[in-house]
Amino acid sequence: MNTFLRNALAAIVVAAAGITASAPAANAGGIGFEFSFGGPGGGVVVRDHRRHGGWNRFEGHRGHRDVCRPHRAVKKARHMGVRHADVVRANHRRVVVKGFRHHRPVRVVFANQRHCPVIKVRR
Repeated sequence: MNTFLRNALAAIVVAAAGITASAPAANAGGIGFEFSFGGPGGGVVVRDHRRHGGWNRFEGHRGHRDVCRPHRAVKKARHMGVRHADVVRANHRRVVVKGFRHHRPVRVVFANQRHCPVIKVRR
């Protein structure tokens, strides 16, 4: 019995070292493993199912860093001098902000990309 426990512990250490060494190489997909000791219906089961980020249909592959968030577009429009700035339209290509500048209505169109580049300003 003592030999069995020693062999089982050695197997756990070797398996954990192998998974730890291979985890950085497999960062593109999910990693899942399971060890079970004992017979069916009893014993110890160790599971690890990691979920990694991937494609998000609303924010693209890398998440919110690569899109122009509406609050960021409003902040940038206010920095450009647009008062009462408000988002009127946002889709996967552009974010449209309306407001007033020099007592006239103005519409600023931002590309839905990182840092919200200005596409056009309509006065």
